[in-house]
Amino acid sequence: MTERERERERRKNPSAGVSALRRDGDDPMIEILKATAPGTPLRQAIDGIVELRRGGLLLIADEEKAKRVVQAGFELHTKMTPQKVIELSKMDRAIVLDESLQTILYANAYLVPDPGIPSAETGTRHLTAEKVAKQLNAPTIAISATRGRVTIYYGPHKHVLRDVLTLTARANQALRILEQYRATFDDLSRELTVLEFEGRVLPYHVANLIQTVVQMLAIQDEIERIFIELGEEKELMELQLDWLMLDVFDELLLVIRDFQADARPPEEALARIQALSPEELLRPEKIMEALGYEASEERLEEPLPSRGYRVLSQIPRIPMSVIERLVERFGTLQRILEASEEELQEVKGIAGVRARTIRLGLQRLKRSLMLWE
Repeated sequence: MTERERERERRKNPSAGVSALRRDGDDPMIEILKATAPGTPLRQAIDGIVELRRGGLLLIADEEKAKRVVQAGFELHTKMTPQKVIELSKMDRAIVLDESLQTILYANAYLVPDPGIPSAETGTRHLTAEKVAKQLNAPTIAISATRGRVTIYYGPHKHVLRDVLTLTARANQALRILEQYRATFDDLSRELTVLEFEGRVLPYHVANLIQTVVQMLAIQDEIERIFIELGEEKELMELQLDWLMLDVFDELLLVIRDFQADARPPEEALARIQALSPEELLRPEKIMEALGYEASEERLEEPLPSRGYRVLSQIPRIPMSVIERLVERFGTLQRILEASEEELQEVKGIAGVRARTIRLGLQRLKRSLMLWE
């Protein structure tokens, strides 16, 4: 399973708690945003508190950690349900939930954080929430009584929950932009394939496609972040996102394999490309440098031979293992195109039928591209 597939699975399974909070480098807010998404028990409790217009303060932490700031309150250790949290919020002080969000540890808890911790908040509830979050490095949720504004604090981070209508509008706008990028991607992909058959690929052709995909991935990440907050409201938009990004990431890796200067894993080159600043990403020479080439204007005028991974992958029923052996044997797409069926059969895993399939598949693909032009 690829990293993107693993993330897709995490997105489809909203967190039942925040105890397994993060892998190194992940946004620390992700799990708590999943736990507060529409449809989750915690969000039902939050929405109920907002409707009461009394405000509230929720701390999510294990008992030992919570005891560092809880000075008084009712110790409950009862099963958490949205209804219980809503009723307990009618008391003025905080409610403490365990990290699994299965147990209410304290109600009407008086939280006393370290007074030396700085805070930019002015209201008592939000000031306490921010200081506790910083001191314990645990999620706290402050709910405004008058405006119903829900603010999540986690360590030094702060996030204001947005309503479903606002999130949906943001997601739809981003999807419309992504749709335009997808049309550009499809055009650039077809153009690159034509040039590969003709042996006329220049560095800027490769750079343009890579730039487009990297920008699409950035928009996808933004949309997926919104989906986390949308919870069960995201389903139809998620299908649209999956359609717009179909095969895009895999094709990017194949383009890198086709044109990078060495045979290192394409993920390494992709990491270097994604580390570029927005300004650098628009410069073809920087893209080519990330692919292992010397950064010079002269280099941008030199044709690049394609290894053929991406073109060969468009032929049905040809396993990647066979494609890799073909590239290892012939080196470039042009040499594969020039090879006879007998020469193709010298590659392990290619018999007469598969050799004809490869040659006919390449011919059909080339004809279809000529019709497109």
